[in-house]
Amino acid sequence: MRRLLSIILIILIAVSSVAVCGCTDRGDEGAHLELNTDFKEPTSLSDGEGKDVKVILLLGQSNATGCALNSYLEENVGKEEYSIYEDGFSGVLTNFSVDNQLNTSCGEFVKTAVGFGHRVEYFGPELGIAEKLSSAYPDETVVILKYTYSGSCLKTQWLDDGERGDIYKACMNFTETYMNALIESNYDAKIGAICWMQGESDAVKNVADEYYDNQKRFVSFLREDLDKYADDGKIYFIDAGIQAGNIFPMYETVNEAKARFANESELNLYFSTIDEGLTTNLEPKEAPDLAHYDSMSELKLGHLFAEYIISSYEKRN
Repeated sequence: MRRLLSIILIILIAVSSVAVCGCTDRGDEGAHLELNTDFKEPTSLSDGEGKDVKVILLLGQSNATGCALNSYLEENVGKEEYSIYEDGFSGVLTNFSVDNQLNTSCGEFVKTAVGFGHRVEYFGPELGIAEKLSSAYPDETVVILKYTYSGSCLKTQWLDDGERGDIYKACMNFTETYMNALIESNYDAKIGAICWMQGESDAVKNVADEYYDNQKRFVSFLREDLDKYADDGKIYFIDAGIQAGNIFPMYETVNEAKARFANESELNLYFSTIDEGLTTNLEPKEAPDLAHYDSMSELKLGHLFAEYIISSYEKRN
């Protein structure tokens, strides 16, 4: 009985933590989603004068959205290092739309930092990506186009009966809007990689077994629809595995599908967040959010994506 009560308590804590973060399901599985695709045109883009721009897409659900608290990041790294994250990385710009524009940069390309947008208390993997890429490409401009939808399912929302689903279509609308804005402002902008942090919502019975086929179809749609923006004709797909635990009972099936897909092409890359030691059980201290990565793990998730991004560009040369 005591063991059962402990399990129930863990589940309740996880659910309550998700609600506090705001990273909850935005729609019932399989339901048609009414998504806002009125993406504002940027007003602050200067003439690019033909400058090369590396563009990275960051897509997925809540761990791509980011549910790690800035306050814990500051506590873990100290005030001096945290001030760097507050100042941000001006050479790595982010244009983002999160959870159907619940949080958005309103069409602007802003320097990547903690505390931007309307939900300033959280950060996502773009922070770690920016930190690494700003160091790797100090004299270049990198743009992260971030479109995420917390709690979303690949099978029924990014896809729909194997075709392009509501979230996918909105994501492509977002991507094309801001790729065209860059190009029309005289930037030579090319998409080099897509970072994908998703799979938790598919890690359930009768859904996880289809993840391989769904991801294969999903990525083929991405490459087909974004081919005109591809850097040197290649878009790398960088895929993060999902975490272990009772919250996501079929996590092994999903991760095996991700690894299998990665083995099929040199353009598909995969890393295990489990093997990399990412944690979800430390924060908030009073009631850990077991569904989402802790602050240092969220930062590391971005670092890992960046390492694979850098590797993918090295392979082009």
